[in-house]
Formats: sequence, structure tokens, C-alpha cells
Amino acid sequence: MRQSKPELHPRGLPKAVAEVCAHLEERGLRTFSHGEGLLDDLRAASGADIPAAAAHDRAEECEPDELGAAPRPLRPTRSLLCVARPDQLLRALPRAVVTGERAERLTQASADGPIDLVPTEAFPGRPSADRRSPEAALLAFGLGPLGFAFRPADESWCDPADQLEAFRQGRLEPVASVPNVFEAAPRRYWIAARLLAEYELEPSAGLIAAAREAFTSVAERLPQAQPARRELARVLAAERPGPALAFLRESGVSGYLFPGTTAVQEERIALLPNVPAIRWAAWLRGSATAAALARLRMPHALARQIERAQTSHPIERSVEAGRDHGLRRLLQRHAPPEISALLAWRRIELEASPNRSEAQEGLARLDRLEKRIEEARAAAERTGLVRTLALDGEAVMRLLDAGPGPHVGRALAHLAQVIAEHPEANEPDTLEAELRRWAAAHTNLLD
Repeated sequence: MRQSKPELHPRGLPKAVAEVCAHLEERGLRTFSHGEGLLDDLRAASGADIPAAAAHDRAEECEPDELGAAPRPLRPTRSLLCVARPDQLLRALPRAVVTGERAERLTQASADGPIDLVPTEAFPGRPSADRRSPEAALLAFGLGPLGFAFRPADESWCDPADQLEAFRQGRLEPVASVPNVFEAAPRRYWIAARLLAEYELEPSAGLIAAAREAFTSVAERLPQAQPARRELARVLAAERPGPALAFLRESGVSGYLFPGTTAVQEERIALLPNVPAIRWAAWLRGSATAAALARLRMPHALARQIERAQTSHPIERSVEAGRDHGLRRLLQRHAPPEISALLAWRRIELEASPNRSEAQEGLARLDRLEKRIEEARAAAERTGLVRTLALDGEAVMRLLDAGPGPHVGRALAHLAQVIAEHPEANEPDTLEAELRRWAAAHTNLLD
């Protein structure tokens, strides 16, 4: 076991997690903080911002809400590596439940959320090969950021492959060159991509070489459907997904599962608003999107949003020039965050165009379209407010002693503006007084 440098000290554990550590240590079971919770603690202690997708409010499944915005995030599960057998953990924590095959993981509920307990040894009677040191257990995780752990009891580190410094330098490495970490567990392609994206790491040459070397032999064993979708969703939700997507392409994963995805689109994802449907649509642009969505078992609602986003891109071509019904269809098909993201996506493409004159013309058209969208939204909002007014058109004509005409619409629009600014004014007496005041100031409109 190696003691780390003093400056590499993680942020303090959440109270309930620290209590579980202390409880196990009191019973002679050495316990280490490990995994993504530890990585978050290191980032926080170093003064660096924890990337949005790697924060304690992490989005587990990227299925948007009805407004098309990012999903409500879920807290990550804390992980503790315990030098113990599963039966020893169950005696120490009788309310823990077995959540992994062969009791390779137990989970304890706490006030700070679920805590995963990873025992280094198997139940009594298992072969001696199932009894491992904490160093061997960490090496078995295969990837550098998961290859070290911190023991709160004595503030020591267990870092058998010297990966703590690599993580601090922003590099993701395999913990060993033999055996190939990806051949041993193909799911590590997805885990590596997620770690690269969420912790803003760069893949080492050794990691890329190992990934390429193993891919041909493991391609058919690569997890797909929900396991792949969940990891990719976290990659796309990160602030800097480019290196992770590049890793998947360079290792052969993207070309095998999603042929047609390009390096150009990978680089643009980080520039887009974090609207899941748009980021998925941009990354899959050029691929067989329907096949990709089926391969990932994409939730139906999100799949439809992705397909609609690709149909509506480029946004100015999806709206017939000068025709209001095309604009209305766009507003009906997409929530406001999606429309803003579609505009941003198109603007990124135009700004990257080598033909500057065409790019400037395209940007000017985009600005005009954005203005039309804002005007259409404002009109729709006024219409909605008019419908909720305490006075209707007949009441306006009666109070103004005037028949039908454009003045009725103008009066209702004015009252709608009033209640937009002062919702409490939406009651008959207040609106009647405001209508009389407005009419007195606009007598020419009643002629």
C-alpha cells in the first residue's frame, strides 16, 4: 500500500458514508472510499469545478421531460471497497442487501443515498483465488481512475498502479498492459468513454492501443441496448464529450455500431446547449439513425424527439420561407429549448463554413427566423392571456359602447399585457377601470 502526497487529499465524505466507514473499521474491516464518489471528492478538493455531468447530482438516464430540457438528475451511488467477506459485511451491517452476482456487491441504504460495498473476498468455502488483497481488487477494475482508493481511518492511499498522479494530470490509462483490460471486460469501452467525458481526461497512447488491439475479438461481446445507452447519455451530457467520442471512434466502437458518425460532429457537441435530443441528433447525423436508436433501445419519447430534430435540421429549411404555417408546425413539433438548440446547431455549422459570404447570408437568414420565432411566441402568449382575461370581447364592446372591429382586439391585447405584468389585476373591476383609461387615451382607435 502506498501513502500519497499530502496535497492529494479528497474532500470529506458525506456524513452517513463516513459513519459507515467508521462502523466497519471498528469491527476490524478496513474500508476505502473508491470510485466516482472519490473522483468527485478529489476534484472538489483541488479547487477544480466538478463537471456538470459528474457532479453529485448526476443525470443517470438522459430522457428529457415534456419541455425537452435535460432530465432531473439523480445522485450517484457511493462505493466503498472493504477488506472483508460478504458474510462479515452482512453481520456488521444487517440491513445491507446483496445486489451483485455471487455477492460481489452489497448495498446499504443511508441518509446520503445508497452505498455500494465491494468485498475483496468471497464467502467462506470459495477457492483461495477468491480471496484478494485490496491492491489486487483495485487492479481488477482495469482503468486508472478506478485503480486507487482512500482509507479515511488513517488517511492513507492504496494505489498499486500509481494511477493517482495520472488522474491528477488529466490522463486515463489502463492499470496494466497484460492482460488486455478491454478483452477481459468489453464493457470498459463504455466506462472509459464516460470517465474521459465526465472528468475531462485524455486517453493515454496505451489506452487507445489496448482498445484497438482488443476490438476485433470482442466486438460481438460489446454491451449494447440500455448499458450502452446509459453510458453514452452521460458522455453526451458532459461539458467536454469530444475526447470520449473520439476514443470510441478511434477504437472502432463507433464505426462498428454507428457507422456514419464523424469527427466533425463529435467536436461540435460541446458547443450545443445540453438538450439531450439535439445532442443525440447531432452526434448521429450522417448515420443510420433509426437503426442506431433501435440498437440502443432508445425510449420511445426520446427517439421521436431525436428523429424530429434531425428532420428539422437545418432549421431554416424546415420552415417554408415567408409561410406562417411552416413556423407554426415548427413551434408545435419542438419545445422552446429544442428550438433554441436547433438554432445554435445551425449557427455553429454556418460559422464553420469556409465560404464566408454564404455563411454571412445564412446567419442573417437565421437571425430573421429567430426574430419571427420570438414574435410568434409572443403572439401565442398574448392569445393565451386573452383567453384567461376576466373580460371578453362582448364585455369590451359593451363597456366601450362600440360594435365589432379591430379596436376590440387591440383592447384585449392591451389588457393581456397588463395582466402579464400584474397577474393580480385579472379581475373584472380592475380590468374595466384599465379599459376605460386606455380608451380615453386612444380615442382615435375607436373611430
